[in-house]
Amino acid sequence: MFLKIVEKMNAVKVVDGSIVPTSVSDNFVSELSDFLHNELLDSSYTDSVKSFVSEFDKQKDLTQKYYSSEFNTDAVSAIGDRAVKAIKSEVVESLITDSVKTDFLKPLEGLLNNAINSGSGFNETLKNIRDFVEGNEDVDGAILKYSKQLAHDSFANSDRAYNSAVADELDIEWFLWAGGEIATTRCFCEKRHGKYYHYKEIEAWGRQEDLGDCRTDNGWAGMNRGTDEKTIFTYGGGYGCLHTVAGVSLFSVPKEDVQRNIDNGNFEPTEVELRLLGL
Repeated sequence: MFLKIVEKMNAVKVVDGSIVPTSVSDNFVSELSDFLHNELLDSSYTDSVKSFVSEFDKQKDLTQKYYSSEFNTDAVSAIGDRAVKAIKSEVVESLITDSVKTDFLKPLEGLLNNAINSGSGFNETLKNIRDFVEGNEDVDGAILKYSKQLAHDSFANSDRAYNSAVADELDIEWFLWAGGEIATTRCFCEKRHGKYYHYKEIEAWGRQEDLGDCRTDNGWAGMNRGTDEKTIFTYGGGYGCLHTVAGVSLFSVPKEDVQRNIDNGNFEPTEVELRLLGL
């Protein structure tokens, strides 16, 4: 993309190393923007988006197999299917159209217009464009930056949404905060990673209750703005969260976690459950 921009920038007149604003046509930037959008859609980028979106259904199948194994039932959710389909549609539209325009083309247009109108140095302008398009040692290029975050969150949200739908249909009460930890794992997920919770505990976090040391002025660091007691099962720990809120059988839950929820009034086990759990 950068090389194509350089080729188009050769039409700009340069005197003493600086761009001559009057040499640039009024439509230059908008025409370049349209050209780049078309070039992007004709590139392997769209194939990558299609390939990526196909992974949503593969993950859904894995989730179905997990629940079938954990609860000995055919875990299929029509509501979950619709949720995954909707998220797939949204991410394709965003990655190919919306985010391309708002996060790549519009900022690039602004960069070019400012450089041209102010008669900036040509080499300096090319460097700024290169840093924006390709990135540098400090930041990712624009396309990589927005697509990476959007792709990550949409995939994770799709998986959690399907998990949540199946859990609702099976009336699951217990969940494992499952997934991986990375260098950027935030306090909220770090405290919950690999631990078991009753759904009422998770709902309380969605209401911004019982957050402990992880509380901030806006809930917790990284919390999705749409998080509430219901959507937390889809949004998890928020932006960039790697965890899934996976439903589990009561008999997979450690005794101390069951006892905690008996003591706080979240869970009333039957006599049979108490005996089988050894409580």
